Amino acid sequence: MNSIVADRLLPWFARARRDLPWRKEPRDPYRVWVSEVMLQQTRVEVVVPYYRRFLRRFPTLRALARAPLDDVLALWSGLGYYARARNLHRAAQACAGALPRTAAELRALPGFGPYTAAAVASLAFGEDVPLVDGNVARVLARLFALDGDARAGAWKIAPSLLPPGRSGEFNEALMELGATVCTPRSPRCERCPLREVCRGKGDPERHPARVEKAARKLMCWQALALTRKDGAVLLARQPDRALFGGLWDLPRERPQGIRLHGKTVRRGVVEQTLTHREVRVSVAAARASGTPGSAEVRWVLPEGLSALGLSSLARKSLRLAGVLTAERTSTTLRAP
Repeated sequence: MNSIVADRLLPWFARARRDLPWRKEPRDPYRVWVSEVMLQQTRVEVVVPYYRRFLRRFPTLRALARAPLDDVLALWSGLGYYARARNLHRAAQACAGALPRTAAELRALPGFGPYTAAAVASLAFGEDVPLVDGNVARVLARLFALDGDARAGAWKIAPSLLPPGRSGEFNEALMELGATVCTPRSPRCERCPLREVCRGKGDPERHPARVEKAARKLMCWQALALTRKDGAVLLARQPDRALFGGLWDLPRERPQGIRLHGKTVRRGVVEQTLTHREVRVSVAAARASGTPGSAEVRWVLPEGLSALGLSSLARKSLRLAGVLTAERTSTTLRAP
């Protein structure tokens, strides 16, 4: 059966593959890497415009490595899962201008787990290594009627399915099948090139086994929208290990060196649902002045906000405070 999978899947992929910007030949390893990082936990239709903007600003690995982190996070704003952007920047700086060519070497870079390393190594460099993402795990769980942990089972099976010399194409075909045909709900089995050999075709949604999701943790805090006479707002960079690490947000307490002019006024509450958390932020506003005592705190005029990395939650807080208007900024909510 193992050779049958590749024999049926590859011709189907040649006909059915979507025309996506990162699939242009010859493959540029840097662009393959950027696309794979952006596609983690994010739908293709959301990624495409971000990908194009990112590559216009950072067309090469060296350009990304030389860029300030604020520039990288600003272009990532709204895409979510911001640790991806921070690791992308760190890895670019660690590469010395060129990505390693093997999955084993790539694993040494920040942000390169087993999947990303295998994706770049196979798609860009032609290494015969398997990969398993959510789509691949689902396809193989149904194809082989896997019980238990589908992802772990898929990693065990995937190496035996690789057609030598065409592993990158095969890996991409498996992902495409999962994204467009073997979907989580209502899979299009009648269109599947593997339907005749699929052991789960009678009840495809039985596999993979559903995992109960843990209840989301509720996080609450107060944010201070401190504005200066000229309209500038005070922002603080979040620590790397914080929820929105590296991004700018309203401070949670009055920073050193800042004076309030009058009492704070409660403006309301903003809420956001993230992958593993519910977040509730109470926004209070006041006039203020002074010079921040830290480089991680700064005054920013409204027109300068677009140059900084801001989470969707921060933008909602700024809109509630009246610093941003809905017309001035529009973002798609994604989890960090």
